[in-house]
Amino acid sequence: MKSVLLAPTRTALLLSAALLLGTAAAQSAVGLGSAVTATLGSNADVRTAQANLDKAQAASRAAQADPAALVAAKLTAKNSEAQAQAALRGARLSAVSSTISAYAALLEAQENVEVQTLQVAVDTKGVQVAQVKLNIGNATALDLTNAQNTLASSGQNLADARAQVNLAAARLGTLTGLGSSVRAGSAVTAPKLSATLASLQGGLGRLSSLVSAENEVASATLSVKLADNDFTPARTLQDAKTALANAQRSQDSAEKSAGQTLASAYQTAQNTYELLQVALSREAAAQKTYTQDSARLKSGTVSAVEVQAAQLTLKKAQYSRLQAQNNVLEALGALSVAAGQNLTGVGGTL
Repeated sequence: MKSVLLAPTRTALLLSAALLLGTAAAQSAVGLGSAVTATLGSNADVRTAQANLDKAQAASRAAQADPAALVAAKLTAKNSEAQAQAALRGARLSAVSSTISAYAALLEAQENVEVQTLQVAVDTKGVQVAQVKLNIGNATALDLTNAQNTLASSGQNLADARAQVNLAAARLGTLTGLGSSVRAGSAVTAPKLSATLASLQGGLGRLSSLVSAENEVASATLSVKLADNDFTPARTLQDAKTALANAQRSQDSAEKSAGQTLASAYQTAQNTYELLQVALSREAAAQKTYTQDSARLKSGTVSAVEVQAAQLTLKKAQYSRLQAQNNVLEALGALSVAAGQNLTGVGGTL
């Protein structure tokens, strides 16, 4: 009997701790949009890329305005500016994608605490039912022990879930600069993917890798032009042509690689949308069952234990839907990086 009394007491403590966690979360909750804004303002890579762009723009303006600057120097300065712009865009997109992943992880960790809290409540009731059955001779001592073990396991799962919240909060806090006490405010509905793969492929030229490859071709093309005359050694011209051919091959390879990465990311995003629909259907079914069981409880045709079980099933279905929803957002983040443009619906035009 002593162990039976201790289990509900421990459960009560765990539930109280979970409630305190919920209070702390409410005090420092942040939305995804605010989290992304904070990251873009504090991310070291973004700030470095911005500084490099400012420097490159100043150098390019000076070179273009300098009457003594040669054409090669002007092209180099122009290319450096284009490269810095692409690098900044890439850094921003990566920061947005990382923030989405961190925010989703924290949101799921918080939701999992609620799932595990309800699981503890269900298993606590299971111990109580087993005890009553044992007292009237309708269960064995082993049945009670098994119920107690199940409760102990779910109690540990709840403690682990709470620990995961702290770990996920630390990660998001580091990315955003908001500190480890940050909590995710609410789920975000991912925008529909209206862009076609073909249209995204047409915009791949903004990627840093492709801008770099294009710059190499432009520089090599200029070298050939400058060497194609009767006062430059033939060998110099031949070397310039070889360098141009190499640059063009590298550009072609970079374009193919970027295209393949984009196609893969696009397919992944489409798959996550389909899986989200499945999760939504399952949630709707669980909601219907819970609603029906709640009504049947009032009419006396099911027990409160059965309704509680249906409630847990619904909570788990809602958690799965949240995960599927977050998977869509994360896939859009990865697709944005691959496409060189923001498709996530947060962070604005980068």
